[in-house]
Amino acid sequence: MTVVPTQKTVGQMRHGDHLLLGYDTDEQRESVLAVFLIDGLASGHRGLLMPPADMPAAVALSFLEAYGCSVDKEIAAGRLCVDPHLAGPEGLWDLDETIRRETGRAVDDGFLGLRVCTEILRDRAGRGLKTLHDSELLLDPVFASLPVLGICQYDRRIFHEAELTPLDELHHGRVGADDVWHDDLLTISRTFAPPGLALAGEIDDTNVTALARALHIESGRARTRGANGIRTHLDLCGLAFIDVSALRLLVFTALELHGSGGALVLAGVAPHVQRVMRVTGWDRVPGLRLEPRGEAP
Repeated sequence: MTVVPTQKTVGQMRHGDHLLLGYDTDEQRESVLAVFLIDGLASGHRGLLMPPADMPAAVALSFLEAYGCSVDKEIAAGRLCVDPHLAGPEGLWDLDETIRRETGRAVDDGFLGLRVCTEILRDRAGRGLKTLHDSELLLDPVFASLPVLGICQYDRRIFHEAELTPLDELHHGRVGADDVWHDDLLTISRTFAPPGLALAGEIDDTNVTALARALHIESGRARTRGANGIRTHLDLCGLAFIDVSALRLLVFTALELHGSGGALVLAGVAPHVQRVMRVTGWDRVPGLRLEPRGEAP
């Protein structure tokens, strides 16, 4: 029986958490790490990035600038730092001692804890990932006993899911980006492959404004990507109910995107919603594409 790993968002992480991030795109990796590190700054933690390549700290952390973080200022104050330890061939052998030492330094310097992000290159993982497994196994006592929380990043374009599944047992679960919106009825979360939003629950007049805000922001992101046209993808597989006002909002968004040469793609549309859209003619609106449940994006 396959055990599904525990899923947490960045905002749910606490001291002792040692989570795995399997990412499909650089945007996904950066969005998770940015919130993780910036939340740490606000929480009195030091942020430590351990990338798989030796590069200047300002370059390694440059993705944070897009999130309003003054990287040079935070590095100069010692609140953010980069350790090229994993760029060397022996970096995995004493990773546990390195994190233990850096956590102690952070506390000695007056911080409330350490947030550490690690990433391993596939060719450093050892035959059958043996070196990597041994290294991850030694990390658990460190996280259990010290004020440290960490994210171990794995690029799914390099590591296959079959390789990541055994690593789940060496972590406390997997981590993902924070929800865009969450209330008693509706959860809106970002997706990255394909880029867009996933909706779960019910949409009515109490939360349609939250959907409008999320769509507006996501459409802006689609315009900045521009690689495959301005496409905003909505996964509706988890949606149990959507009222007419929310459907009108989707139509309005599709027309706006069409005016810029783009489209709104609705995946996993329930049959009863498809019927409503056929009756109203909304399924023929320029810029709106429907993918029924079960159809791959």
